[in-house]
Amino acid sequence: MPTKEEHFGKGLTLYGQNKYEEAMAELQKAVGMDPSFADAHLAIGHALHKLKRLSEAVVAVKRAIEINPQEPMYHTSLSTVYRDMGMIPEAEEEMATSFQLQPGH
Repeated sequence: MPTKEEHFGKGLTLYGQNKYEEAMAELQKAVGMDPSFADAHLAIGHALHKLKRLSEAVVAVKRAIEINPQEPMYHTSLSTVYRDMGMIPEAEEEMATSFQLQPGH
């Protein structure tokens, strides 16, 4: 039986091939095995973003942030989704949070 890491890796490979629906299926298997797998939640958010399912992408990325709020990349990703939704103040706030979390700030 594949591990969560194997599902995650396969999901990232499919994402890289622009197969976002298939990528999400693998990534959701990883999350099913470990609901606290923040990077898998983030990757699901990226796939949803590519599919233009923006409100769902926000939920997925926010879940990654709930698990690991100190990861700047997660806030940058949320900022990008907010920007594409036209939610500029929210996008700017997340980008500022990302900047503050980066080493040396």
